[in-house]
Amino acid sequence: MTKFILQLFSESGEASFGRLGAFVALAFACGWITYLVLHTHILPSLEGLTLFIGALYGLGKANETLQRLFGSK
Repeated sequence: MTKFILQLFSESGEASFGRLGAFVALAFACGWITYLVLHTHILPSLEGLTLFIGALYGLGKANETLQRLFGSK
């Protein structure tokens, strides 16, 4: 189980803030959206939330790509 969790949150054995940040934001968002739906009985617009979570992961991937291009990784 520990090996699975390490592979889930890392890439090539290295920590990935983009992946971990996206997971934390997604977990928080699921709770927040559930709360809103239960109290208002209306599903809120999810475009902004989707962009925010995608941006966290995208920034991490962009950083990794730039490091590989410039040979610092």
